[in-house]
Amino acid sequence: ADAFPMMINAVIVTHNRKALLLRCISAVLNQTIPVHRLVIVDNASSDGTREQLVKKGYASETDGVTETIGTTGIDVIRLQENLGGAGGFHFGMRHAFQEDMDFMWIMDDDGYPAADCLERQLPYAGSHDYVMPVSLDTQDHTKLTWFIRMKNKKWTRSYKELAASFTDGIMPQATPFNGLLLSRQVIQQVGWPNKDMFIWGDDYEYQYRCIRAGYTPVTVLDAKFYHPEDKASHYRIFWGLVPVNYSESRLRFTCLIRNSTYNYWHYKGKHYIFLKFLIYSWFFLIYKRLSVEEYSHYLKCVMDGIKGDFSRHRKYLE
Repeated sequence: ADAFPMMINAVIVTHNRKALLLRCISAVLNQTIPVHRLVIVDNASSDGTREQLVKKGYASETDGVTETIGTTGIDVIRLQENLGGAGGFHFGMRHAFQEDMDFMWIMDDDGYPAADCLERQLPYAGSHDYVMPVSLDTQDHTKLTWFIRMKNKKWTRSYKELAASFTDGIMPQATPFNGLLLSRQVIQQVGWPNKDMFIWGDDYEYQYRCIRAGYTPVTVLDAKFYHPEDKASHYRIFWGLVPVNYSESRLRFTCLIRNSTYNYWHYKGKHYIFLKFLIYSWFFLIYKRLSVEEYSHYLKCVMDGIKGDFSRHRKYLE
């Protein structure tokens, strides 16, 4: 494994989740194929993340000094303000790209790769430039982190069912960014994630750009990445037939609606905006019984997405 010729730089983005971050770092550093460099982007954490990184030997007391664990160089970038996952990946990927690398391996702090995850992704890296591992629930490794459509177009959360559906071990779709392996060529052509999107949807926006550039995202089904279930609350309307994504957090809901609308407008299809409008109109006016203030906020976020105005979420930052 040590003689593997590819140079892989990993990027982890974190904010106020020091225990989960340490678990993720350990999993990256203990891969069966070592990464060349690990870039940790600290999104202005206030929970003692910096002190823990120093204590564990992953960071120096002095900013900008590279630590080395085994054969892996570790860089810690400390942002002055929380820029969300979008901003974290934007600046982390830019930094990692400046170093020698053939591939970039990127992930959030709340998930972690299986010990052989990278090794199982790499055989596909020569023929594909956008390679994901399968994402499994951290609490139950037999379950997928979220519902995924099988080859027969039916949805499942069973890992066993999904693996049986794609008998060649590879799925021609992906749910970013958890453990995404990107070639240098992709990044040179597509650039960086949109830092202004803050959270939710920035990963798909980047994936849509990759697809437009001619790349086909794939998921390797025996490469495993563990990630908690989707944090959005799921309600069901129209007599339980239609799921609705909703978050009590004004910050999260603002990003969810604005960013998904932006992606529909520019990539997936404008008709989805109208379909979502019908769903959320029912949700706020019927299901939530004339929740007019929330409905008004929803409409403003839709307009933000159409106009590409990414400023509204800032008023809800702590």
